[in-house]
Amino acid sequence: MKIGLVYMGRQAPGVNNVVDGLLRFKAQQKREVELLGFINGVDGLLKEDFEIMTRETYQYFNNLGGIDYIGRGFDELRSDFQKQKAAEVCTKLGLDGLVLVGATTAMTDAAYLTEFFLQNKV
Repeated sequence: MKIGLVYMGRQAPGVNNVVDGLLRFKAQQKREVELLGFINGVDGLLKEDFEIMTRETYQYFNNLGGIDYIGRGFDELRSDFQKQKAAEVCTKLGLDGLVLVGATTAMTDAAYLTEFFLQNKV
């Protein structure tokens, strides 16, 4: 299983701890789970720039607020080009899931991206 993570929101307490939750999920699984953190948010997703997230790479960010671990870029994933490029990258990397972390704008974009992925069998 491969899961990607994109930070889309502003600095906020506890955002880095989403990674901690994903790492705990990984540790509880009986099968192999690989976690990819896209560097600088949507920008990293579209450029296929990511880091494999592990306890070792995350250790200095545990319980720190904000989004300093993998960073964020622009907070938008809604144009046809962006959705198509995201679909291509997710398919190429063989992602089983994509986690978008942010506020209401990110959740709206996540809903539209999900709809796009479903329509295009991604």
